Amino acid sequence: FNQCFKEANECKKRYRVLMGGAGSGKSVNVAQDFVLKLMDEGYVGANLLVVRKVEQSHRSSTFAELTGAAMRACGSRLDKIWEIKESNMQMRCRTTGCRIVFCGFNDSRQREKVKSINFPEGKLTWIWIEEATEISEADLEILDDRLRGELSNPNLFYQITMTFNPVSGRHWLKKRYFDVVSDDVYTHHSTYLSNRFIDEMFHRRMEQRKIFDPEGYRVYALGEWGEQEGLIL
Repeated sequence: FNQCFKEANECKKRYRVLMGGAGSGKSVNVAQDFVLKLMDEGYVGANLLVVRKVEQSHRSSTFAELTGAAMRACGSRLDKIWEIKESNMQMRCRTTGCRIVFCGFNDSRQREKVKSINFPEGKLTWIWIEEATEISEADLEILDDRLRGELSNPNLFYQITMTFNPVSGRHWLKKRYFDVVSDDVYTHHSTYLSNRFIDEMFHRRMEQRKIFDPEGYRVYALGEWGEQEGLIL
């Protein structure tokens, strides 16, 4: 893990909002965090729903990140601890019964499907929205409504985690979570500079961009809100 995510991984607030630049490691961190929690006997009864606007994009992004995190955590014991179905992108921890399911949010059919998601063991406790800038505020409300009811395990908590690279400073995510202070919201900002696993070549590339494209560097590398000449970055 990168040290800069320690507080984020320990956060139990309802909304955990992680924004950052390219190469910051935020998505890798979130995947590792969820895998370890779902393997933890203390979180029995937890289940994770992973959301992206386009369902097909999960396979090469969130599903790949989560299966990779499980492989790193379990090594040669992977098959004994995790049941991973690549065909329909589902994961189940054999030791705790906790599950991970993936869905899109691109049309009304998929939105209705989310409303009917249930689990054989436990409840839907955690939602991870990757590239959260792609969904609408109304989409978020549908997801937020799914996290409700008493939890039998006192260690469990409801939480929506959002990860994204910044776009326009007028985006609803900024207005809702960054411009207003709330006890239910935790925000986090990260860049490639705090990622100890980034390769030296990428680091040099970003340093070059700082010279030749300072505005692009500010948005893409440093993960700051912004617009440039009418183009939403």
